[in-house]
Amino acid sequence: MLKKIKFPKKMSQTSLSDDKSHQLFPWITGAIMATILVVPSAYAILTLWLTLYGLWFIKGFFNRVWRPSIAIGASYIWFGLIVYVLIGVGLGLSHGYKASYYEGYVPMLLAPIIVNAVLVAKPSASFFWIGAVGAAFLAGLMASYQSLYLGVGRAFGAMNNIIIFGDLSVVMATFSVFGLLYWSSTQSKPYIKILLIIGVVFGVWASLLSGTKGGWLSILMITIVAIWISLKQLHWSKKILGVLIGLGLVILAAFLAPPELVIGRIKDGLAGAQIWFATGSVTEGSVSIRLEKWHQAILMLIDKPLTGWGNQGAIMELQDRLAAAGVSGVWTQVESDLLQAGIVHGIPAIFATLALYFGFIFSYVKMRRLNTDSSVWIGLASVGVVFVILMIEFGLSVNVLGRNAFRHTFIVWEMCILSLLILAWGRRDNK
Repeated sequence: MLKKIKFPKKMSQTSLSDDKSHQLFPWITGAIMATILVVPSAYAILTLWLTLYGLWFIKGFFNRVWRPSIAIGASYIWFGLIVYVLIGVGLGLSHGYKASYYEGYVPMLLAPIIVNAVLVAKPSASFFWIGAVGAAFLAGLMASYQSLYLGVGRAFGAMNNIIIFGDLSVVMATFSVFGLLYWSSTQSKPYIKILLIIGVVFGVWASLLSGTKGGWLSILMITIVAIWISLKQLHWSKKILGVLIGLGLVILAAFLAPPELVIGRIKDGLAGAQIWFATGSVTEGSVSIRLEKWHQAILMLIDKPLTGWGNQGAIMELQDRLAAAGVSGVWTQVESDLLQAGIVHGIPAIFATLALYFGFIFSYVKMRRLNTDSSVWIGLASVGVVFVILMIEFGLSVNVLGRNAFRHTFIVWEMCILSLLILAWGRRDNK
């Protein structure tokens, strides 16, 4: 049964009114979404587009955004965003950082405006799923071109970081998976499922060609979850068989990729980890170096748990400690969301990061329980949670919130999910 939520009376006059002037919105937004991995700074262009749209139609913002979002359970999201911004900006002011430091908080500050843009345009959920499919497809094509045709080695798309490209390709594949599981059942056109399957395959393929180890755990996790959900009506033994077949296909894809990008990197990483645990020596630039950096970061956090070392102080201290441990090279980050936040600004920064992530998780879990009859609703709320889990998983091996592409993509796409849930509930509530 649906839980009744009383929306503001003005809701039907603002965000749910028919307005033909917004017909181009889903096409333009979906097109920009599709290019975020293959066009330089497209993720920032998407943020700018939605911000300008939201500001242009700012009239009625409070009744359109704030009250309906709170009504369906988004209070944890706003709490997490506010805590993250206030603590981060406060720490920046106390340390006297330059203006460039505050750039990292821009997407969070613009989040309500982005929600307003989607709500005022009232698009269907199609633009979101198709945008993800397009992004995964184009990423797979560019990765194949770069790695297999040009022979550049690890594919990077239009990103300045191979890891970001590989991880976000997994995200787009994951969105395609949930679109296939939930949204496609509401579509009458048969080619929709084919497009979503293409998004899954090309997104995973792009990640494999990037050689990004951080995305491989996510690929395996999403494979298991997707097959288990799709076979929910079958006996548990058949579910397990399906999972094994799916994992077998992923492993096959790994062997089809050039050996130096996947299988070779797995072997090198395992060997590096084994040597580090045995001797403490850093022998390769992926696993063993991260283990050493995490070790040093934990020691740094223990030394200054409340205040951290500050931006420049953390860099200098990390480099000194790594040099003393016999690690050559210039290293400025520990490649971990929580540890990086901790060594720079201490426990308050770790709390802010956890508040941001778990704010999304708590809200989407709560929303998912509101409407168990709508497959689109369940799909959107579920993928909202899974996206956060992916970010946390990526953050185990890379400083996610320290990268613009991650920050913009995370906030903007999560805000689109929230907006579509508000619209879906508003339409249901106004019937």
